[in-house]
Amino acid sequence: MTQLIGLALLVGVPVRGLRPLPMLVAAVLAAAMEIAVVRTRPAALVRYRETVSGVAHSLRSTVGVFWRNPATVFLGLLVTAAYVWRVALGSFVLPVEWDGMWYHLVGPAVWIQNGQIGHTPAAFWSDVYPQGQELLGAWAGVFTHTLRWSWAATLPFLLLGFTAAVSLARRFGARRDHALLAGFGFLTTPAVLAQTATSYVDVGAATTAAAAFQFVLATPSGSGEVGGRLRHLWLAGIALALGTSVKASNLLTMACVFAVGIAQVVLAVLAERRSVGREATGFLRSGVTQSAMLSAALIVPSVLLSSYWYVRTWMAHGNPFYPFTMFGFSGRGTVHDLIMVNNTPKVILEAGGVPAQLWESWTTPIAAGFSYDQRLGGLGGGWVWVLLPAVLAGTVLFAVRRQWALLLGLLLPMAVMAAASPGPWWARYTLYLPVLGGVFLAVLLTWIGGTEERPAGSVAWGRWAGSVAVGLGLAVAATGPMWAATEPTYLPVSSDGSHLRAATIDETVGLMRNRTLQQKQLWPWNTFTNVRKLPNGSVIAITDKGPDIRLPLMGLKMERELVQVDSTTDLATLRADLKRSGAGFLALDPAGESDAQLLAQVQTDPGHFRLVSGNDPIRIFALDGI
Repeated sequence: MTQLIGLALLVGVPVRGLRPLPMLVAAVLAAAMEIAVVRTRPAALVRYRETVSGVAHSLRSTVGVFWRNPATVFLGLLVTAAYVWRVALGSFVLPVEWDGMWYHLVGPAVWIQNGQIGHTPAAFWSDVYPQGQELLGAWAGVFTHTLRWSWAATLPFLLLGFTAAVSLARRFGARRDHALLAGFGFLTTPAVLAQTATSYVDVGAATTAAAAFQFVLATPSGSGEVGGRLRHLWLAGIALALGTSVKASNLLTMACVFAVGIAQVVLAVLAERRSVGREATGFLRSGVTQSAMLSAALIVPSVLLSSYWYVRTWMAHGNPFYPFTMFGFSGRGTVHDLIMVNNTPKVILEAGGVPAQLWESWTTPIAAGFSYDQRLGGLGGGWVWVLLPAVLAGTVLFAVRRQWALLLGLLLPMAVMAAASPGPWWARYTLYLPVLGGVFLAVLLTWIGGTEERPAGSVAWGRWAGSVAVGLGLAVAATGPMWAATEPTYLPVSSDGSHLRAATIDETVGLMRNRTLQQKQLWPWNTFTNVRKLPNGSVIAITDKGPDIRLPLMGLKMERELVQVDSTTDLATLRADLKRSGAGFLALDPAGESDAQLLAQVQTDPGHFRLVSGNDPIRIFALDGI
């Protein structure tokens, strides 16, 4: 994923060749260079073969262990069924997620139309947010000239989250089948499931954070392991670069991972100095030099990969975090002002302090028609009744046993991340918590059930049965919320153009079979009937305070272009701006205060503004004589 983002930035920014042939050439050249390096360097070839062999052996052994634990079998089948359904949704149903319609998909559409990655004035949030995951979706869009496959960019992040949870659990001594439960615990989270077939980036942000911690905490600490430490911290740095390319909140994750990584390095250097005659040699023999080089391994990948997004925003707005006011940079307001004020449910506001808000959110049953943006109950019953108790019990147990690695290396930094979040009660902002809970659960189950995967003797069988019962408890706790997130499926449908409701599974299957029916019944596409009648290549102008739902104006195949003009009630100024923009049409949203005022003015000038959208909610005018 990191390489794909890097190639897209290289081809799309300086080369300005975000088109099929340049992208294909770049991919082929990169693959050829990698193959040449591996084939011409014996050490690299040996490492490559060892890695492939190790992965293959691990997969074979894991499959064998999977079938020996009823809890892993139950959860594995449950997760498979749930995600097959989500993949089908993404493959056969039009996208409906609000932020995707607003900017996650609009930004890549503008890039593909322009053949380069740059500013996207018609999609403000795409113009200021990091867009790494959107770049992954743009790869498919460049070659297919449609955005219907952009949702698939989430799939590798799901695998990353699963493997990070499993690897972290193994790192802290969990048995293989129990480590699998940690991975399944993450995938059974309703908020993770609900975002699978969407363009939302919260899953990507959480899983890259988990992967970074996994690599840092797996850093070898023995004498003479400088090379191993460098490789692990470089991989952690790559995970951080991917994470900060996906979401700016992962800058805090970087700070937490950096702190853990530096602590690992310092402890390793001190251990080497105490090991007489076994100190590091060569360039990295100095503890200061070694610490500096290993620290750079955590930071340099982000400088190379994700810095583009922040520099772009800084150059355009004088603030790398615009529109937010933070770290001494001025913007339109704080995250709380711009995001949380309008998105915090009343029950959360009335709950009191953060602990009460968390409990209110975590224990609220998920509502019917579970949304990709669910604010309450998004972590599901598995978190509340199994994973959270595992964290609490594990914290006490490991503190009493003075086993500090898991507490200080994973629990503490993730607690800091949650505490610093503007909305820790909001599941989509804390999707790394189920990974934390899964790791604690796996380690506890191994403590309960023992390390032997094939128990021998009545006592061992009893312990094994106890750990299986807890694992089945996770499965039972997760099944209800997962089903509630599936039936009905969050697809807002309407047969008469109003009274939106979530589609049942049967209705969803019917929609999958008929794309025309989707455009008639599925919001928001069913409200843009007349837009689809505009000629391909039409240029539609919107104001800077125009409609949030913008992708249907462009079309899933990017048939039409969007440009932006300043909102004004002076018709002469508006006509001049529209002429300079090259637009042939103007789209106004009567629901917006600014657009509503402009609409009233436009309707007084039918000679220049001719209504062509009929009864569609978004008013579209053909520009005559402008």
